[in-house]
Amino acid sequence: MAAATNTVFVCGATGSQGGALALKICKQLNWVVHSTARNIASPAAISLLEAGVKLTQGDWDDKAALKAALTGCDKLFLCLLPDFKDSDRERRQAEGIITAAKAAGVSQVVASTSLGVFTLDDDHLELEVQKHLTPDSFMARHIASKKSIETAVRNAGFEHWTFLRPSFFMANFLEPKVARYPEPREHGTWTTAMTPHAQLALIDHVDIAAFAIAAFQNPQKFHDRAIGLASEMLTVQETLEILGQAAGRELKAIFMTDEDIREKQKTSNVFTNSQVSMRYMSKYIDLEMIQSVIQPTSFREFLEREKEGVRETYK
Repeated sequence: MAAATNTVFVCGATGSQGGALALKICKQLNWVVHSTARNIASPAAISLLEAGVKLTQGDWDDKAALKAALTGCDKLFLCLLPDFKDSDRERRQAEGIITAAKAAGVSQVVASTSLGVFTLDDDHLELEVQKHLTPDSFMARHIASKKSIETAVRNAGFEHWTFLRPSFFMANFLEPKVARYPEPREHGTWTTAMTPHAQLALIDHVDIAAFAIAAFQNPQKFHDRAIGLASEMLTVQETLEILGQAAGRELKAIFMTDEDIREKQKTSNVFTNSQVSMRYMSKYIDLEMIQSVIQPTSFREFLEREKEGVRETYK
């Protein structure tokens, strides 16, 4: 067995993205993985420990835990969660992790942010999206926060960095994430601000992990690149038809009018704002490039792999 040559700190190893990456690194690369967990006795944490991940109890606000967990690491996977009550918390946590990573001697960062950041890189698209976004909405602040994380990484002085900007998670249709999007499960419909012909960019979190590994293995090739990630592009109705076949029920898309959207946005609805932005996201997905790096998972393949989750969600 090849000797471990790198040590990676993986943010959120008990979550979907971080968990998939931590396990892939351990199994495929035989590198060392460090992470933190609020509860190292949780089932997710125990699974990681059994796989060989070295866990430190603590969270992303715990400077002592971060210092301990990052000691000896030369690579960092940065992936944080939004706080719906404090949209700036994610940026603060990122800066704390970046500071600890620099002090530990980390040389490469792969950060998973959001496909929506492209709207801030494209002046024309930003204006188009801003026509629909509620001023100072959570969605607008969320995208700005993700962008600020990328800026902090770029300005920190690491040797190499890569930004992965994932699209709409396939796992959003399953427990536990389905709680944010309950309509298809509860009513058999999805009322959306997307348009009938717009391509919904779908991403399997395991594919994010696969791409992150490619970036870690070839830092120079992926240095200072922002890469839009999707596994498959489908219309909303196509997505629901595939999901419906797996779930054994009929699912139908309901498309909001501009007037519907304006009314919904009076409540600063984060998901309506997100879906408006998603109308334009296929512009920033290069599936041919993605396929040259990894073998993307189709939505059907994802649902087959996660068939137990499908049954549990739509029972």
